[in-house]
Amino acid sequence: MIPDQESRFFLAFAKKKRIYAVPNPLAPIADTHAHLLCFWDKDPVEVLVRAACAGVRQMTTIWDAAADACDARAYADQLAAWVASARDLLAQSIEDGSAHVLPFASGRELDDPFELFGNVAFLAGVHPYGAPDYDVAVHARFLEALDQPLCIGVGEIGLDYHFDADDGIEAAPHDLQMEVMARQLEVAVARDVPVELHLRNDCDDEARAAHADALTVLDRVGIPSAGCVLHCFGEDRATMEQFLERGCHIAFGGSATFKRNDAVREAFAACPIDRLLFETDCPYMAPEPVRGLECEPAMIPWTVGALASDRSSRTGEGPRDIAYAVWRNSTQLFGGRR
Repeated sequence: MIPDQESRFFLAFAKKKRIYAVPNPLAPIADTHAHLLCFWDKDPVEVLVRAACAGVRQMTTIWDAAADACDARAYADQLAAWVASARDLLAQSIEDGSAHVLPFASGRELDDPFELFGNVAFLAGVHPYGAPDYDVAVHARFLEALDQPLCIGVGEIGLDYHFDADDGIEAAPHDLQMEVMARQLEVAVARDVPVELHLRNDCDDEARAAHADALTVLDRVGIPSAGCVLHCFGEDRATMEQFLERGCHIAFGGSATFKRNDAVREAFAACPIDRLLFETDCPYMAPEPVRGLECEPAMIPWTVGALASDRSSRTGEGPRDIAYAVWRNSTQLFGGRR
């Protein structure tokens, strides 16, 4: 039984008096970058239930040693509690008919929606906004986080040279950002755990200074063999290829579906298929057609469908083959069913 539109687990979202139903997923999906602590109006437990119903089978979340008030152990405990509650709520909701698990686009049922709840973990790091606050105490919090069983790597770290006019956030000095990025990257290399990079240039910076400086740091410090990911990639093919040469994976989110971002879709189509990842970066940057809403992992089938279809039109690969390949990449980096 499919729940009605009043159900909190009806997989559709309202925008400008229209209802947009989440499309059937092409394959199991990994959301490789989600901020469960940052929702404005959503309950993380319900978010996890909707994600499971929408085909998400692995999720990597983010904890920030400088910005998040709770310590890493408290976050790990909270995350485990959310997952346990979501597992129980999904079972109850399937039984009473208030939740419906989307089938594959082919009509075949997804393997097991409960699989997600065994594959939720987090990365620990300090966002470049926090570079001025990166002191001995913050570094210690960061190191302690990596000892938590649910912590599987470092992130998001990197460089952000953009002036955020909406929030009035000035970019920290570039050399300071590079120093803080390098310090955390050194830990990832030493522990050989995956690392996710946040790289953003200032508006109209054709030199793409943040990406150029990040390459300098990567070349000096090294890259963990466990993997390095450019999170929320929004640049062109030429920029991407410099990171591919160094062995990085490239993660694409909802912004890649925006009409103006054809260069990003071109990069997705040109990226070797074994280096691609999907993410939401929720609660930010919901994909078309629900752009502007508070993003959540249940929206990721739109991103997967749009990018797989666009790549298919350029390369001739099957959309479902693309989606399955990206799922395999994600499990190799972050765990989950192969």
